Amino acid sequence: MTDLEDRYDPAIADAMLKAGNGAAGGLPDHLGIQHVRFEPGRLYCTATIDPSLLTPFGNAHGGVTAAIVDHVTGVVVYPLMERGQWAATTEIKVNYLAPLKAETVEAEASVLAMTRRSAVVRCEIYRRDAGRRVLAAAQATLTIVDPR
Repeated sequence: MTDLEDRYDPAIADAMLKAGNGAAGGLPDHLGIQHVRFEPGRLYCTATIDPSLLTPFGNAHGGVTAAIVDHVTGVVVYPLMERGQWAATTEIKVNYLAPLKAETVEAEASVLAMTRRSAVVRCEIYRRDAGRRVLAAAQATLTIVDPR
C-alpha cells in the first residue's frame, strides 16, 4: 500500500459524497460543484458554470476557475487527514489554458505529496467532450491544521 492508501478513510469520503452536493453551501454551491468520486489521494468533480458568471466576452472570469481549483484541491485531502483537522490553502497557481464557458466541466485533483502538516495537490479542469481538452492546470499548497 502507498502512504495515501494507508491514510485514506473511505468513511470520510463516503460521508462527504452522501452529505450531498450543495451541502458545502456558499461559493462551491454557487459554482455548481458536484463531488463525483473519491479514491485515495484523488477527487473527481464536475462544476456547472452559470451564464451569470461570464464576462461580456462570453468566458468565465478567471476567478471562477481559481475558485473551482481552490475548492477541489482542498477537499481531496479531507479523507487523508486525521479527524478534526482542516486544510487551508496557502498558495495556488493556475495556468489558464482555454476559457471556460457556460458549460459543465470536469475537475480532477490528485495529491502529489502530503505530510502531517502540509500537502501539495495538482488539479486539472477538462471540457466534457471526447477530447477532454485541458482548460486549466493548477497546483496548490495546503497547510493542515490540528483542532484547538
